[in-house]
Amino acid sequence: MRKVVKKVDQMLIVAKGKVLQKKPAVDQIIIMFIIIAVAAGIAGLLYIFGTKTLLPDFQTKITSLINQWFDGH
Repeated sequence: MRKVVKKVDQMLIVAKGKVLQKKPAVDQIIIMFIIIAVAAGIAGLLYIFGTKTLLPDFQTKITSLINQWFDGH
């Protein structure tokens, strides 16, 4: 029984060491994900701003130009 407990303890120590071991390029991957998340947030804000302010104005201008063209003005 003591051998089993000793083996399990050794396996836990090895597993903890592997989990806590510093792996190369993990920091760069985390920074890359942060940059992508910030860029996606900015793109989302610009999309919301553009659809609420620019798109309706552009849509009305195009509609009025098309209506004037078909009306012959």
